[in-house]
Amino acid sequence: MAWVSETIPFLKRRLEIPNQDDDGRIGAGRNGSTSTGTLSTLNADKSASLEGLGSTFVPVIILTVICVLIFLVNRPKQRRVYAPRTIEVLQKPERTSPQLPGGWVNWIKPFFAIDHTYILNNCSLDGFFFLRFLRVLAIICLVGCCLVWPIILPIHGTGRIGLKQLDQLTIGNIKFGIRYYAHVAVAWCFFGFVLFMISRECIYYINLRQAYLLSPNYSKRLSSRTVLFTCIPRPYLDEQTLRKLFGDSVKNIWLLRNTNYLRGLVEDREEAALRLEQAEIQLIRKANAARARALKRNPPPPPAPGLTTKSCTSSSTSPDEPALDVAAQEAEKAKSDGELRVTEQHVDGPRSEASVDLEYEHPYGFDPSLPDVRGSVAAMWIPAKARPHHRPIRNFGRRVDTIRWTRARLKALNRDIWKLRKKHRGGDGTPLDAAFIEFDSQTSAQVAFQTLAHHQPLHMSPRYIGIRPEEVIWSSLRIKWWERIMRRFLMFGAIATGIVFWSIPSAFIGTLSNIDQLTELLPFLGFINHLPGAILGVIKGFLPALALTWLMAIVPKILRGCARVAGVPSHAHVELFVQNAYFAFQVVQVFLVTTLVRAASDSLEQIIQSPLSIKDLLSANLPTASNFYLSYILIQCLGAGALDLLNVVDLWKHTVVTKFATDPRKQFRRWDRLKRVHWGSVYPRFTNLAVIALSYSCIAPLILLFAGLGMCFVYVVYRYNLIYVYESDLDTQGLFYPTALMQLMWGLYIAEICMIGLFALKDGFGPLLLMVLFLVFSVLVHISLSEAVAPLLYNLPRTLAREKDVGPITSTESVEQDLTAPRPEESGGLAAAYYDEDEHFGDEPEPPPLSELDTDIQMRGIEGSSSLKYMILDWSKDMFKSKLRSDVADSGLTRVLTRVKIFLTPDPTKKQSFIMRWFHPEIYQDFRSLQPIVNPGPDDVELPEDYVRKAYWPPEMWQPPPRLWIPKDEARVSRQEVAHTKDSVFISDQGCWLRDKGRVTCDFENSPLKEPRILY
Repeated sequence: MAWVSETIPFLKRRLEIPNQDDDGRIGAGRNGSTSTGTLSTLNADKSASLEGLGSTFVPVIILTVICVLIFLVNRPKQRRVYAPRTIEVLQKPERTSPQLPGGWVNWIKPFFAIDHTYILNNCSLDGFFFLRFLRVLAIICLVGCCLVWPIILPIHGTGRIGLKQLDQLTIGNIKFGIRYYAHVAVAWCFFGFVLFMISRECIYYINLRQAYLLSPNYSKRLSSRTVLFTCIPRPYLDEQTLRKLFGDSVKNIWLLRNTNYLRGLVEDREEAALRLEQAEIQLIRKANAARARALKRNPPPPPAPGLTTKSCTSSSTSPDEPALDVAAQEAEKAKSDGELRVTEQHVDGPRSEASVDLEYEHPYGFDPSLPDVRGSVAAMWIPAKARPHHRPIRNFGRRVDTIRWTRARLKALNRDIWKLRKKHRGGDGTPLDAAFIEFDSQTSAQVAFQTLAHHQPLHMSPRYIGIRPEEVIWSSLRIKWWERIMRRFLMFGAIATGIVFWSIPSAFIGTLSNIDQLTELLPFLGFINHLPGAILGVIKGFLPALALTWLMAIVPKILRGCARVAGVPSHAHVELFVQNAYFAFQVVQVFLVTTLVRAASDSLEQIIQSPLSIKDLLSANLPTASNFYLSYILIQCLGAGALDLLNVVDLWKHTVVTKFATDPRKQFRRWDRLKRVHWGSVYPRFTNLAVIALSYSCIAPLILLFAGLGMCFVYVVYRYNLIYVYESDLDTQGLFYPTALMQLMWGLYIAEICMIGLFALKDGFGPLLLMVLFLVFSVLVHISLSEAVAPLLYNLPRTLAREKDVGPITSTESVEQDLTAPRPEESGGLAAAYYDEDEHFGDEPEPPPLSELDTDIQMRGIEGSSSLKYMILDWSKDMFKSKLRSDVADSGLTRVLTRVKIFLTPDPTKKQSFIMRWFHPEIYQDFRSLQPIVNPGPDDVELPEDYVRKAYWPPEMWQPPPRLWIPKDEARVSRQEVAHTKDSVFISDQGCWLRDKGRVTCDFENSPLKEPRILY
C-alpha cells in the first residue's frame, strides 16, 4: 500500500492549478465575487476525493485480478462450472457451444471470433440484446468523452472557485456564468447524439424482433401459435363457442379448471416419495455403517474355493454384533452346511424359466425368481428400532415405519390422483376464466391476438402470445378482471410506499460517504478520524458503495412476490414487471436520495450557520457528490463483473459441496440445472449506471470514462457467460431492450433539469433558457418515439407475413395484383363479412350509354369548351417548371440539396459506406436484410404425440409419479429395497454408489432422474 500513499499526493499536485482565489483572505472581496467565496474555499480544503477513489480502486482491482486468475486456472479443469453449455447431455435438444482451447490464454482469440449471429440464434434474444445494450452504453459514454472532455474539462479546471482534487473537474468550480454557454453547446450535441442512438436502436430492435419471430424454427413452435385469453366471461367458457368465435383456424383449446384439490394430492405424493427416498438412503447408510463396524471387529475368513467375498458374511454371534433375524440365521446355517454355493454373478444349478428382473439379485444369493420373504437384508446389521420412522398426523402421531408407510401411502395416492384426473378431463370441476387457444399457424394466432375479442371492457383481455407452458404461473389465471385491477393498484401502492421508506437506509449510507461532517455532528464517532489513512479511505469510499449494492440486492426478490400477487401470468412477464419497478427503486434510492443527502451533508453545518447561503452552497456541493458514484461504478462493473466471471457459488458447489454430498437427488439437480439470469434485476442496474453517467456528463465529465470502460469489462464477462454458462430458457422476445432504451430518457431529463437548476442558482438565465428549449425538444422526441414503437412491440404486421411467403412487393406488382385480385367474397377471411356487393353502399347510379345520345349533341361539347382555361393553366405550369429546373440544375444549392436528399433517403439497391448504413438502420437493417441470418435453433424439433394432454394443462393434470434414486451398496440393501418399492413408485440404484463415510458418487449422465426437454 506504500505506492498508493505516494501516488495520491502526486495526483494532488498535478491537479492543483495556481490561482489567486486559493487565498481565503481575498476570496470574498475581489472582482465582484459573492459572499460565499470564503465558504467555498474552506469547503474545498476538506476535499478528499482522491483518497476515497483510491481506497475503492485498490481493493476492487485486487479483487478483480484474483478472480480473473482463479478463472484462468480453473476454466480448463472445471468444465461443469465454466463451460456447462458444451456438455451435450445438459444442452439437449439445443445446440452445444463451441469448444475452446484448454490453455490459459490461447482461448481468448477463438472466443472473440465467435460471431454475433451465433449468440442471436443460440443464446436467446434477451441475451443478444443485453450484450448490445452494454455496447450501446459503452459507445455513448466513450463518444461523450470525445465530445465533452476537450471543451468542458479545461473550463472546469480554470473555473477560479478554487476546488481541489477531483472536485476541481466539476461544474462547481466555475465562477462566471458566461462559461455556461459552453455547457449548453456541448449538451445539445451530446444529448442529441443520445437521442439519435435511442431512436436508431428502437428501429433496429423492431426489425430484428420481427425477423426473429418470423424465422422458420421459431414460427413453428407451439408457443408462437398459442394465445392466452384471460378474464373470459362465463358464457364463452365453452370449446364450441370459442371455435365459432375464432373460426376454423383454431386447432386445440385448453379450458382450465379449478384443480386445487388435485394439486394438493400431487404435492402429497411428491412429499411422500421424497420422504421414502430419504428413508431408503438413511437405511442403506445405517446398514452399511453397521456392517463396516462388524467386519472391522470380526474380519471375515478367506473365501472358500468357488465363493467370492461379496457372497460371504460373518457368522459370528458375539453380543457386540447386531442381532440377526430368523431368516438371516437360516441363511447362515445353510451356508455352513454347504447347501449354498454362490458366485458373484449367479448360483450353481438350474434357474427358473420365469421372467425375472435382470437388475435384481436375491439378497441371500438364491435364484432371483425366488421371493425374499424371509426378512430384510438391513435387519442383518441393524435392529428394527433403528429403521427410519416418523409420526404422521394422519396416524394421530403414532410412530410408523417410514418405508412401509410411504409405500402404502403412494399406492393410495396414485389411485386417487388417477380418478380425479379422469373426472377433470371429462369436464368436471369449476372452470377458470382463462383459456389457451392453439391456432394452425402463427399468422392466425397473430390475427386473433390483435383482434378485439369482446365488446365489454377488460373482458377476454389482457391477451398474451408466445408464453411457454413451463413459464406459466397457474395461480394467476384464476383472477377475475375486477380482482386484477384491485391487485395491481394495491401492489403499485405498496411499491411506492417501499420506495419512500427505503430512502431511510439509503440516506444513511449517503451520509457514511461524508464521514468528516458526520463525526462533527456526532462527536462520539470522533475516533474514526484517528484511524489510519488507508482504513479511513476504505470507510469513506469503498464501504458506502458496497453497502448500497447489498441493500439494493434485496429488492428484486420482494418485487417478484409483488408481481405474483398482482396477477402476472408468466415468469417472463414477472421479470418485465420487476424491470420497471426495480428501475424506479434504483433511480430514486441509488441516485436521487444518495446524491441529495450527500450534497446536503457536505454543507449542513454551513447551511445552519448561514441559511441564506443554501443556494450557493448546493450549487457548489451538488456536483462534488459525483465522486461517490465513481466508487459505485467501480464496484458494480469491475467487482461484480469479476465475481460473475469467477462464478464463485457454482465453483464452491461443484468442487467442495459435492465431495461431502449424501443425497443423489440434490447432487443431480445441482449438476443438471444451469444458472438462470434474472434479466428483470440485471437490466435496471446498468440502466441506472447509464442514467448516472448521463446526468453527470456535463457536470462532472470524469464519470463518463469510468462508466464506458466498466461497460466494456461487463460486456466481456456477460458474453462469455451467455455463450458457455447461463441458461437461455426464459425469453421475452427481447422486450427488456426497448424498455431499457426508453428508461435512458430519464437520464437525459435528470441531466437537463440539474443543469437548469445549476444555471438558475448561478443566475445564468441565457443558458437556462436554451436548456429549457432542449428539454421540451427531448419530451417531444420521447412522445413521438413511444407512439411509433409501442404498436410494434407486441404485434406482428400482416404485411410481413405476406412478404415472408411471396417476397418483397414492388409498386408495379401491386398494381397488377389489384387488377387480378379475387373479390373479397371469393377469399374467405376475417373481414370477408364486411363486403356485400348486393347492398351497393355508397354507389352512384350508372349513366346511360353514349349510343343513346344524339351525334350532334355529342360533338357540340367541343365548341366553347369550359376546360380551355385548365389546359392553358397546365401548359403554363409545365413551362415554368421546366425553366426553373434548368436554372436551378446549374446552381450550387441544388448540388448541396441533392447530397442532403441522398443522405436522408439513400438508394437501398446501391452499396453504401459504413456510416451511411449506420445512420439508416430502417433501410440497411430492415426485415428483409436481417431475415437470412436469423433462425434460432434447434432445427426440426417435433412435439410429442401426446402434447395436447400435457402442454397447457397445469402440472398436476399430467405430472408422472416421482422417480427415486438411491445408491447401490456392498451390503446389497439397495437391491432388496428396489425390488420391494418398485410396485409403489419407480426406483433405481443404477449409476449411484455408496462410498466410505456414507458419501455417494453418481453418474449424472445416466441418471434415471434425467427427463427429456421439450421445446414448446
